[in-house]
Amino acid sequence: MAQSINVAQAAIASGAVADIKVEEIVLGGVTIGQLTLEGTTLQIASASAALEAVRVVINLDFSFDWWLNLGFWSDSGTAGLGSLSYALDLGSVPIPSLGNIPLSVPNIVLSNLSAVIAPVSAADLGAGTFSALRATNVVFPKNGFTLAGFAIGGVTIAGSEVPEAAAAAVSLQDFHPSGSLVLPNASLGPLEIPSVTTGDVQTTAAIGFNGSAGQQGLGLSLSVFGGTIAVTPTAYVSIGALALQGVSLSGSVAKAILDNIGVPIDIRGINLTNIDIGQFSASNITL
Repeated sequence: MAQSINVAQAAIASGAVADIKVEEIVLGGVTIGQLTLEGTTLQIASASAALEAVRVVINLDFSFDWWLNLGFWSDSGTAGLGSLSYALDLGSVPIPSLGNIPLSVPNIVLSNLSAVIAPVSAADLGAGTFSALRATNVVFPKNGFTLAGFAIGGVTIAGSEVPEAAAAAVSLQDFHPSGSLVLPNASLGPLEIPSVTTGDVQTTAAIGFNGSAGQQGLGLSLSVFGGTIAVTPTAYVSIGALALQGVSLSGSVAKAILDNIGVPIDIRGINLTNIDIGQFSASNITL
């Protein structure tokens, strides 16, 4: 019949390790539930700016609002007189007054972020101590053992104590928790973004807009006949690109808050050397 050694409780009061070395700590894909940036300010500065390929088209629509009054009969109406268009190619138009552009964003919230952190290799944590190491309901071996030609009906030891013990080295090849380390939140700040020069910046899409001025007219009256010659100007402006030269960016973030940080951990190659164990005790040992 297979036998097992059962220990109700085993405890080590304290201990010391001369050196703790870890070959590699692998941090899996880090997940961040939410990143909040509070009090973000940016300063955008440009040495020079210009509007490229500027073209202006002026369109003048002419009309004649007439009236006729013969006493016994009258009439009125509007007649179109056509339009006149002309274009102005202005080319590159500098913007001398463009300087520092301040931007202020109260809060920026980013959700469901992920990050990749490189493994930590050859970590030497130096010496260390531990206390109150306790194990309960220890069974070894798990599946029992047998001794051929030898039988023991039962053995019970109420308690056992060892004043001191030592081990030259303890190693663990791999420790991989099934769950991830979850940090509820973390905050950083204030953060200063140093001035960074990005060089020249140019938009890739053309810009177009138009505007109309109020109708202007010249009146004409010949007793029984008269009217107004009216003109309506409309300007069509197209800009090929906005070019910024010598752009620099700086700014600050009052506080960065990270919520629900998940970090999978895999620790490989744990080595403990020169372990001193103080007062090992075990109680209720049965076979």
